[in-house]
Amino acid sequence: MLLIVGVVVLIAGVVAIGIGVYQKIRAGRVADAPLVRTGDAAQRGAQVAAPNGAISVQGSVYCQQPLYSPVTRQACLHYSVSTQVRWKDGDQDRSESLPNIEQTASFAIDDGSGAVWIDATRGGDFDTQIYSEIKEPGTFGSSLVFGDHRVSTGSYPSGARVEVSEHVLPLVPQLYACGAAAPQAIASPSWRSLILSTKSRDELLSSATQMAKVCLVAGIVGVAVGAGLGIAGAFRDGLVMRAMRKPS
Repeated sequence: MLLIVGVVVLIAGVVAIGIGVYQKIRAGRVADAPLVRTGDAAQRGAQVAAPNGAISVQGSVYCQQPLYSPVTRQACLHYSVSTQVRWKDGDQDRSESLPNIEQTASFAIDDGSGAVWIDATRGGDFDTQIYSEIKEPGTFGSSLVFGDHRVSTGSYPSGARVEVSEHVLPLVPQLYACGAAAPQAIASPSWRSLILSTKSRDELLSSATQMAKVCLVAGIVGVAVGAGLGIAGAFRDGLVMRAMRKPS
């Protein structure tokens, strides 16, 4: 039992370290991307960006034709929908991932100095709202409907479970964007994903820095404690096994 607890704590510690490293990298990207006026980003992007092209802006969102997410029917700037089907084949667990559906609206950010277009067509690191729902085809027939999203289930056995997950970047009034300078736009960097956040630059930088510290400390402690528990558990189990083998 002690060994199992140790392994669980160790894995949790490794996961926490991974999150901490990700947040540290994210904070570094935000800190290294100059925050410029949107008008300057549109007209002089390469000149006001960092040497590697990194640039960031924040301001009001302008979107003439927002999208509507297919599952929750929210007005949004970007959405992606993933579908996973799971079923039993005898004693075996089977699963299949259906093609993702993803779409991005045409939108810009303006801080009052002139708008700069945001090219989010390649997706990225967005502050999204997540909705997930599971249904069973056996109850609903040969297809399932999730909002306006329909999944054909005729080829799957009765009892299959369909899970649809929708990630939505809502149509929000303000956004912070961190990406690469492009002609009259900010796009996804070739070396990283585009960051879009409802937090301001200062809020995002503070949040990511704090999260990195907390997760890294918790992760290091978790790995140390988990390893110690695991070693102690393995040692104890070894003693028990040897005691059981001893002739009476």
